[in-house]
Amino acid sequence: MNTDEWFKNIRKQYASEMECGKGCTACCHGLFDISLADAADVARGFQKLPDGVQQWIRSKAVNLHDVIRRVTASLSEPTLFDEDDPRIDQAVEAVNNPPCPCLGDAGECLIYEDRPLACRLEGVPMVDVNDGLFGDWCELNFKDGVSEKALADLKQDYDEIGALQDMRSAMVARRARISDPHAVTFIASVIAEHDRFWGKM
Repeated sequence: MNTDEWFKNIRKQYASEMECGKGCTACCHGLFDISLADAADVARGFQKLPDGVQQWIRSKAVNLHDVIRRVTASLSEPTLFDEDDPRIDQAVEAVNNPPCPCLGDAGECLIYEDRPLACRLEGVPMVDVNDGLFGDWCELNFKDGVSEKALADLKQDYDEIGALQDMRSAMVARRARISDPHAVTFIASVIAEHDRFWGKM
């Protein structure tokens, strides 16, 4: 079962404990870094959109990207970071919790089918098959905690998910001639640099 099917099943099974759905945008604000695999997905999703929608998204993305570039000096293009680069945090703080440029006026993700992995997993308690519950989750979901049954249903192999993502990122790195397959970027940067780089892959 892929991540989307798993999440859909969880949302259906625990509908009374979850707010996730079109119009709920709590997790669609703020800057976060994405993998090369996710960057390729975002670029693909962006390409599918009508020209007018692309233009609207691009204008928002360029504004964010300009701030990112201004506070993270001496970056090449495309805008890539080592996954532990402290400048990622500087960029996150500088843009001050903006809505994702791909968020529509009705609270919908305009690239939903091609959204990053973090967006696919966001909102629910993360329970690893080996290490159990880890990390925080959306305060709108599972407000009364996680039952034993939910803990069992929420289990996923996050090592396997990470390994698949790493494999896809390595393929993107080879295709795009990026030396570091673990490099990360931002959604806004992928869209701002789409015509010059990501759209040509």
